[in-house]
This record gives sequence, structure tokens and C-alpha cells, in this order.
Amino acid sequence: MKNHKVPTLAASPARNAGLALVELMIAMVLGLVIIGAVTGIMLSNTQSFRTNKGLSQLQDGARVGYELLARDIRQAGNMPCGNDISVVNILNPAQNSNVPWYYDWSNAFVGYDADTSLPDVDNQVEDTESLVVLSGEANGVYVKDYSTGNNAANFTVGTASGNGHQLTDGDILLVCNESQGTIFQMSSGQNNNADKLIVNTGNSQSPGNCTKGLGEIIPGNGNKLCNTNGNRGPYSHNSVIAKMNATAWYIGDNGRAGEGGRSLYMARLGNNSGAAAIEQIEIAAGVTGMSLRYRLRDTADFLDTSAVGNRWEDVNAVEVTLTMLTQDGNISTDTSTNDGRLGRSLTSVVAIRNRSL
Repeated sequence: MKNHKVPTLAASPARNAGLALVELMIAMVLGLVIIGAVTGIMLSNTQSFRTNKGLSQLQDGARVGYELLARDIRQAGNMPCGNDISVVNILNPAQNSNVPWYYDWSNAFVGYDADTSLPDVDNQVEDTESLVVLSGEANGVYVKDYSTGNNAANFTVGTASGNGHQLTDGDILLVCNESQGTIFQMSSGQNNNADKLIVNTGNSQSPGNCTKGLGEIIPGNGNKLCNTNGNRGPYSHNSVIAKMNATAWYIGDNGRAGEGGRSLYMARLGNNSGAAAIEQIEIAAGVTGMSLRYRLRDTADFLDTSAVGNRWEDVNAVEVTLTMLTQDGNISTDTSTNDGRLGRSLTSVVAIRNRSL
């Protein structure tokens, strides 16, 4: 029996050769270069996204803040029946020497410097300016009939829409015609949405009226500042009934320190179950400062609050500068201040409609 040898294949040199160290090093370097490039692109895109988000926050805050603030400034001191008529204020607090800003029609437009804080506002940031604006807002309610008596002053009203007046017990209103306007608190209505509106004294609402009469105020007997029945107002058919708006604009602490802690706020006179109340409403986050300058009728320059003195009735335009920071930090490369937040200062000039430039 013959032995047969199985032929073996010679190993190829290429099969025996391993990955050279140089080749391994080159592959690793190329991989690191690719990873670094991808990482750089991702970081750049992330930073661009954060920057664009921050700029959007600034733009949105500025747009909302300026739009609402400008609306109030333009309407400052507006009386629906004309701004050259006398105004009687029969609200109880208006008879005192220290009238709260939200009832003080004689100061329907007034600014406060950084050294003065707003009364009845509990979150204003110290050393920041503020602005108070009052106006009348007509909403299509008019007088059909006006009667007086020992019990109360009574209005029968109509509306442009034909529906009920939608006014609520305790609302601060004004009634006016071409000769006079009167500010009062609505004592009651007929289910709040029909055609009756009553003006009375007493403790059913706060702050309440010092008289039932809507004409010129008559001093009362003894220590009473107003005669209870008072003078009848000159309000005939088609006299206008409007809501009184009272707002204050200021920089407030929003309680969110991680976002910078400051916002633009509006304090507004509202109605809390028949009692007048101040509502503090956050308007634009990230507004850290508000600078106000005023133009008087006989000047071309804009003046600081202190330079206006007591000439607030002569102010016809306001220059508003809002200083803003993004709510998100670590956006700017300069992290030494403001935690790396982007900042901008924007300025706008707003004219008061009923005052000549």
C-alpha cells in the first residue's frame, strides 16, 4: 500500500503580514480628526441655536413690552367725551390729600424716578423708574335715562351691540358728555349684564363713593367731605359710560433668580368681588431696567424725571429705553458678568395722542 502525501498550500506573505503600527497610528489620527470635526460642528450648531434662542427671547420681550406700554402711553389722560372738560371724582379716596395713584385723575400721567417706589406694589426692584397712566376706555355703553333720588343715582343704559352692558358691581367707571365727566364706583347693576346701573354710597363696595350726586361735590356737615345726596350730574340721553383704566409700569422681581430675576411688570386696577384691587401682571421676562425721559410742549429735548418737576400735564411724548438680558445664561463668551447672558438696550419714542406735539 502506497502512502500519498497531501499537498499543502504555501502561506501567502500577504496573509501572514499584520497591521503595521504606522498604519494603526494613521487610522487613529484620521478617526480623531473626523470625531473632532463632527464635535466642533455639533458644538457650533448648539451655540448658534442657543444664541438665536436668546435673541428671540430679547426680540419677543421687547415687542410685547413696547406694544402694551406704548398703547397705555398713547391713551394717557384720554376722556371719551373730550379732554377739555372738567372732571369730578366722587371716589372716597379722591377726597383726601394723599390720593392713591390708581384713583388720581388729576395725575393721569406721571413718572417716578429711581428713588421713589410705587405704593401698593410689593415686588418693584429698588432704584428703578416707573410710570403711571390713567385713561377712560369707551366700550359702547351709553345713557338712556338718568334719575336721582334719596336712595341712589340710577342709570338706564344701552349698548352699541344691543346686548347687556357687561359691567360688574364694583367697577370703577366714568360717565361724561361734552361739558363734564364724573368718576365713580358702580354700586350694583341688574344681574351685571342688563340695562341698569346704580351709584350709591355705603360699605357694599370698596373704596366706595362719597356722594350719590354726580355733579360738583358739595362739602358735607361736620367732618364729612361730601354731602351724601350731592348735586345732580348733567348727564342726559347719549352720555357715555366707560371703564377707567389705571396702570403702572415698572421693573419687578419675578422670583426666578436662575433666569435673571427681573421682568417688566404692569400693576393694574382690577375688581375683586366688588372691591377694587391692584393686580401685578408680568409682561416681559428679562427686562432688567427701564429708563424714561419726557418731552414738554415748549421744548425740543427729552428731560429726566427730576427736570420735569410738576409739569406732567405738559408732557406730550416719552422716550422709553428697555435694558434686557436673555433668560438663559452661558450664551456670551464673556461670562464674567451676568452669567454669560446676552444683553441689549432698545429705545422707542411714544407720543401721547391727546396732547399736541
